[in-house]
Amino acid sequence: MTKSIKIIPSRLQELYETRKLSSPKIAEIYKCDPKSIRELLRKYKIKIRTKSEARKNFFNINIPRKELKKFYLKERLSSPKIAKKYNCSAGFIRNKLREYKIPIRSIQEALPLSNKPIYPRYNFNGNLEEKAYLIGLRKGDLHVRSINKANSTIAVNTNSSKSEMIDLLSKTFTPYGYAWTGKPDKNNVIGFRCHLDKTFLFLLNKEDKIDSWILKNKKYFAAFLAGYTDSEGTFCLCSNNAVFSIRSQDKNILHQIRNNLVKLGIFLRPSQISRGKGTKDKQGTISNEDIWGLWIHRKDALLKLFDLLNPYLRHKDKQNRVKILKENISQRNKKHNNQQDTKWHKEYLKEGICI
Repeated sequence: MTKSIKIIPSRLQELYETRKLSSPKIAEIYKCDPKSIRELLRKYKIKIRTKSEARKNFFNINIPRKELKKFYLKERLSSPKIAKKYNCSAGFIRNKLREYKIPIRSIQEALPLSNKPIYPRYNFNGNLEEKAYLIGLRKGDLHVRSINKANSTIAVNTNSSKSEMIDLLSKTFTPYGYAWTGKPDKNNVIGFRCHLDKTFLFLLNKEDKIDSWILKNKKYFAAFLAGYTDSEGTFCLCSNNAVFSIRSQDKNILHQIRNNLVKLGIFLRPSQISRGKGTKDKQGTISNEDIWGLWIHRKDALLKLFDLLNPYLRHKDKQNRVKILKENISQRNKKHNNQQDTKWHKEYLKEGICI
């Protein structure tokens, strides 16, 4: 081992005796094992320090208070990072902080500084339309949690059998952090995982409620509804008629969506129970809560809905389906000479909606 290290006796003596570097530190410089350095010390008859001498040398480190305060408070370096600068232990730095009466951070404050993520993460851009869309997406079908007490890492995950949904999530979250996508399992279900920084704390809220700042602004509401639709909504042809529907357990959110749509002149009936608690779906999954649903059948209401959602929808399949439904409505209008739908007029009037 020693034969491969090119270091002359005078250089080794300078590093070890004059500069007081330890064997491990010299080994770092020459990219070798500390044992190799100690072998060279013996070979060149340079006296090796005893444990007590080494300990004394280790703790005889001069760190000015002003310098330590700058690193710890202004630059917000962690104790281990400062210790690396002075070739000492993090415990020694903490003792110096106490000696200089510099307030030591709590565990919650220290964790984000000491636990550097493997992949870079970027702050949320602050755009409120983007925020509203992400909240809608989360309220729909995303699982979000904080994975530590300091809330420094927000984990987003879900599973889907729709590749378009996985592509949407990857494109949406990759600008903010590393996104992992799994391979389809035997049921063709794909997993998605992403870790975000604490600027995404707003995604933790899963309350069955839409925030007032979203409801009061048409663009924010449209972005939220697009996110929620990308997660839970369906555009389909039923008996060759265009239909939009949303089904979920979020009774209050569906109620708020319906009220806001009516205010925007997009008429639809109140939400109703689509499937009762304890019943099974086609895949045999038992619902642990009532599943509520909203449906829009009217041609004029659907066209207004498409105009509202189109700038914000990101799900490729749903974007394509909107085009199919618009073409269906166009063909029906030509066939029936643009005659308006009247099927639900009586029900709307009973519910206080004047068309």
